[in-house]
Amino acid sequence: MLVIPLAISAQTVDSSRGTADQGFMYDLGITIEPARESAPLQGIGVANPALVHLQNQMDSLSLALSRSREKTERQFAAIRRRVDSLIVENQRLKQLVFQSPYAELSTPRIRYTKKEGERFFEKGQAAYLAKNYPIAIDYFQKSIESDLPGAQIGDAYFWIGNCYIYLKDEYLALEYLKKVVEYPLCENLDDALFLTAVTYRKLGDKKMAAIFLKRLLRRFPEGQMAKLADLELKRLGTMD
Repeated sequence: MLVIPLAISAQTVDSSRGTADQGFMYDLGITIEPARESAPLQGIGVANPALVHLQNQMDSLSLALSRSREKTERQFAAIRRRVDSLIVENQRLKQLVFQSPYAELSTPRIRYTKKEGERFFEKGQAAYLAKNYPIAIDYFQKSIESDLPGAQIGDAYFWIGNCYIYLKDEYLALEYLKKVVEYPLCENLDDALFLTAVTYRKLGDKKMAAIFLKRLLRRFPEGQMAKLADLELKRLGTMD
């Protein structure tokens, strides 16, 4: 409330300084009080409610951002640990690609003699003819780990690839079939090339199928598989 008394005493003004007496406002009866809605802030006068509310919001936002940053850093650390774990597991699996999935992984690999390898190979063929493909794979794998000549080892890879085709695992079959080309004296090399091409075609990879068919025709132009390879190439052309 503003109160002005009826009698106002004369005020003295210092004309040399251009300022009024400090008691002038009090002589008019004016009383200045702080805002009632909030207490004055130390050293800066009356608090503004809108600014106080804005400052509270900024503090809350800063706290939320800090917590979000900490959570994100923890998540990234967990992802890095998971990636490192997957890299280690991938390296381990690469070493097991050509090991029999039916053998004990904790058992150290044994190098068998040539005689033992021949016996394993014969048992593998018998199991294959009996359609006992898991057992056949195990015997052929053991023959690969023996001192058999390279041509027969190539045959073992070929028969393992065949077993996996019957077991409906075409991708693993390809891994073994493609190993056969490393043994050029293998009796089943032409069959392996043809079967590799057909398997790629079944998986929808016509480009790789054509590559192996052409390789077969170059390597065995007069072989019994050449005509089949030529028919497959024409079939791939009609599939475009």
